[in-house]
Amino acid sequence: MKSVLQSILAIIILSACSAGLALKDSSSLVQVSSPAGNFLGEGEENFYVFKGIPYAQPPIGDLRWKAPKNFSVNDEVIDATEFKSECIQPGTEGLIPNRNVSVGNEDCLYLNIYIPKNQTDLNKNKFPVMFWIHGGSNIWGSGDFYDFSKLATTQQVIVVTINYRLGLFGWFSSEHLRNTATGLDKSSNFGQLDLIKGLEWVQQNISAFGGDKDNITIFGESAGGHNVLTLLASPLSEGLFHKAISQSGYVSSYTQKFAEEESELSSKKIFAEDTKFLVSDAEVADYLRGLSSEEVYQKYVNKAEEHIFPITPITIKDGIVVPKSGVYKGLENIDENLVVVAGTNKDEMNYWYVRSDYFYNSTGGVVLRLQRSEENLKSWIKYRSDIWRFKGAEEPLRRMAKSNTNLYSYRFDWDEQSDSSFAGNYQLFVGAAHGLEIPFLTGDFDLGPITFYVKPFLFPDTSEEGRLALSDLMMTYWANIAKYGNPNEFVRGPKWEKFTAENNQILILDNPVANLVEMRTMPVDPDNLLSQIEADSALEINERCLIGWIAARDFHEDKRPQPPFNYCNNFSNADLYNLRNLTEGRD
Repeated sequence: MKSVLQSILAIIILSACSAGLALKDSSSLVQVSSPAGNFLGEGEENFYVFKGIPYAQPPIGDLRWKAPKNFSVNDEVIDATEFKSECIQPGTEGLIPNRNVSVGNEDCLYLNIYIPKNQTDLNKNKFPVMFWIHGGSNIWGSGDFYDFSKLATTQQVIVVTINYRLGLFGWFSSEHLRNTATGLDKSSNFGQLDLIKGLEWVQQNISAFGGDKDNITIFGESAGGHNVLTLLASPLSEGLFHKAISQSGYVSSYTQKFAEEESELSSKKIFAEDTKFLVSDAEVADYLRGLSSEEVYQKYVNKAEEHIFPITPITIKDGIVVPKSGVYKGLENIDENLVVVAGTNKDEMNYWYVRSDYFYNSTGGVVLRLQRSEENLKSWIKYRSDIWRFKGAEEPLRRMAKSNTNLYSYRFDWDEQSDSSFAGNYQLFVGAAHGLEIPFLTGDFDLGPITFYVKPFLFPDTSEEGRLALSDLMMTYWANIAKYGNPNEFVRGPKWEKFTAENNQILILDNPVANLVEMRTMPVDPDNLLSQIEADSALEINERCLIGWIAARDFHEDKRPQPPFNYCNNFSNADLYNLRNLTEGRD
């Protein structure tokens, strides 16, 4: 099992379609002069691309765990024809994440720009701008994972993708650092400060690339969607964007006390042995910034390995980037003029379950045989995906509805994979899994080196007509939000109605050819869901306890209650954490 199948969906999430474009002859190059400097990009048949533009100084040495600083401008022409280093993150063996090794560099604060070609000079255009925030649990990923050239060219928008600090380098709360800092450097949310700095760069420079600085849409998936919601709640992002789209995001934040002391991966616990003889805040700060990036990473990994299910405190209520009252509270007071979309996928958790020996036997990496009943698997998928919809779309939008009426929600339901007697029922096993909507927005369903033996199961030829129709519809909806603040402009088919706190309307995104795109109202009620989980005979008792426990936690932003059912007293927290690791393929 720990072979090809473990990386099928990872290849979708970390798409191979973003391979670097070969440097062309000088006639294909294009130079742009902006307030941030002079940049040399490339021209393709119908778009320009600028890669690896620095938007802040490298956060190295004394700048580690500080707010990003402006990049120095000079007259030198900066080569923007190659992607730059990703930020430090877990490495891979083949395509499978391996947290024991790291890849990337602390010098990683770069962005990329895809621009549709037009008959006029670049700086005479005024394209809407879509600012993509990649996913990856805020622990891995980079801006060059996806090629957004098709979205840019077909919809006539500029797409910006960005790197931002990840993991311990992006989110780190230490009283010693705060006590020796001033201003934004006192924050604990450096990754989100990077995104804010990137948006400031876009505001100041995108006009030179033909973009409209007064029409910027942020959009992101998974942790990227979480960051979208966090930026909506942050007082520091006011005026930096005008629309926002969260794809399978979620609301989660931690107190500074948890991040510094209580978490298994708190700053005090990770570096306890290293700093126990240091006396002053300045000594500790100098020591931490004097470590190599690999030393920091390995201390983090070593501490994580001591625990069954350690939590990395990411998105911290520092009172600077994130309000002390949390993200949900911040969402209640967003600008009334913002347009916001938040949605999830019907089968979110299949991204993890399909990699799990708990559910499947695997042959050759792509042939799957269920080890449990279909009813059991379907219960796992339904409940966990409903929990995700509550925390990723419905509750955030209900909070925003207190101050804003320009809200939309969706659920991505496309699941027309192969049901093969040879490989297994991919329609059930993969379905509308976490991240599967991204190829519909890039318009690219090729999967790099594994296309030959995986694409026929994930994207069979029989699905092509409806799949391409849905891709075109979704790109149009997303671009319409960016262009007009209204997804329904020039779109045939069902009207995408606004979300209201009273009705919780969502648009089902499925095969348009089969008339499966429709509005529905089916909100997740926490009490009803917990009752269903508690009584579900398709689940074993320990499974009900684990799913109920996850629900009880995820229904709140920063609470860690115990399992909600009386019969769960028979299981320790360690028992349930081990079961979670097993079901999610983390064993």
